Amino acid sequence: MIFEKTKYPITIIKKLELKRIYHGDYSTWKWKKPFFLKRFMLNGRMNPHVVIIGESGGGKSNASRVIIKEIADTGAGLLILDPNEDYLGLADKIGADVYDASRSKVNFLDLDGMDEEERIGETTSILSKRLRLGYVQSSLLKRCIGYTYWVSKPKNRIPTVSDLMLTLKRFEAKAEGSESRTLSLLIERISLINSRKHGRPISIEKIMGSRSIFLLGSMHTEEEQSIYMEALLRKIYSSMLSSGYSRKPFYIVIDEARKISGSVILGRLAAEGRKYGLGIVAISQKAEEIDGKVMSNSSTIISFYQREPSELHYISNYISGGSESGRLVSVKSAIRNLGVGKAVILDSRYREPIMVKFESSDIGNFSLKYYIENLSYNAIGKNLLVENLHRMNISDIDIQIAVSTLISEKILYEYNDWYISNPRNSPEHDITVYRISEKLKVNGISNEIYNSSYGPDLIIYSKGRRIAMEYETGKKNLNDVIHMLEYRKKSYPEIILAVNDLHYPRYSAIPGITVLRISDFFASNPEEYL
Repeated sequence: MIFEKTKYPITIIKKLELKRIYHGDYSTWKWKKPFFLKRFMLNGRMNPHVVIIGESGGGKSNASRVIIKEIADTGAGLLILDPNEDYLGLADKIGADVYDASRSKVNFLDLDGMDEEERIGETTSILSKRLRLGYVQSSLLKRCIGYTYWVSKPKNRIPTVSDLMLTLKRFEAKAEGSESRTLSLLIERISLINSRKHGRPISIEKIMGSRSIFLLGSMHTEEEQSIYMEALLRKIYSSMLSSGYSRKPFYIVIDEARKISGSVILGRLAAEGRKYGLGIVAISQKAEEIDGKVMSNSSTIISFYQREPSELHYISNYISGGSESGRLVSVKSAIRNLGVGKAVILDSRYREPIMVKFESSDIGNFSLKYYIENLSYNAIGKNLLVENLHRMNISDIDIQIAVSTLISEKILYEYNDWYISNPRNSPEHDITVYRISEKLKVNGISNEIYNSSYGPDLIIYSKGRRIAMEYETGKKNLNDVIHMLEYRKKSYPEIILAVNDLHYPRYSAIPGITVLRISDFFASNPEEYL
């Protein structure tokens, strides 16, 4: 009978065995092919932590995608921290939401189950390490963080990094000499992590009950990435402790894990996560760069090709467990000579190391849902959205399915013939504000969308003037609108209020401003109102 070889995602191709040499009184370690090809599986284990290491080009990224797909097939939840968009192509295949970290706020000043003093100390420690601050800088930063919490307490709210920046500037204004210079440096360093744009809100409960990919590449610096990851992991840890033991299996995949090496929270997750059904998949070029608690608590260590001498010796010694009877030499030789897609694995279910081959996972690097979300970050007409996708040879049925899914997940919203993803206010409001801005630009009128609690919806620059423009859907209380407009008058001598046609009569009599129907604005030349 001829046995047909079965292609598995991960196939065991060799095992390390101790072989006795009969023409002499000694034994040696040899790699031997198994009699039957066997599939290597990650699921069904008591310790779910996995470490994947290897130089670029050896197949590490492909293997990571294969492993993620294997985990997803078990029904487990996933959080993937992706610095280089290596896993974006998995999003649609495993049903993962995609978050651009630069548009998804994580407040590292949240208490997350700690009291204020603990949080101040830990936050100072994290920032000092990631921003490489000295003792004097760290001490001053701790004072500023403490003051930021103190001034926020009467307002009954948790401060943000913007509040911390304000505190630093207040301290700097009153400081002199070396303290002033230190505060100036702190402002410069903290500004590295204060570039967050408005965007999609994060629900930790949703993340831990589903699958998510966080794209970190849009962040400006490695420090910003590191602090963001640490803050997110801290929230995961807090949620894990509060949820008890009933949660379904959940894996955190951390690519370029060196960026959070030495993280207190990562160490806690590695040490305590197993009993909560939480696993960590840490990926890096070098094992020496991975947090020691993650290495020591992992049941599976996967090494691809290594040639750098100290790293080769380190990982070989780790996998072989010593140099008994040439065991270390055999493992080191195997790792040094691995081909693309092949790896040596130390796994708790096998007495000795094994060698495996990973099948290619040609998943590409494109997510239709995420692409649509990005196109709709600013409002976009439905016809224009479809035209963009048709140019990429995406069919109408695929577009319809993706759009319907995004709308059902409340990631994409529609109003009339327009779409917008994650509006700050209502879809009608934000879409209309965007259309106003575009109308002004088409007519050569400079403007910017502000759209926040601290400023108007738009600021128009015309003939040396700054004009505030607001749009009202009609849902807001009239007195609140009047109060807001009075506040605007303190900063803007001219104000234009555009109103939904149905509600125009309620607002038309407000004195001291220009009030107009939104349909009239779009039907005319905006110069008429400026």
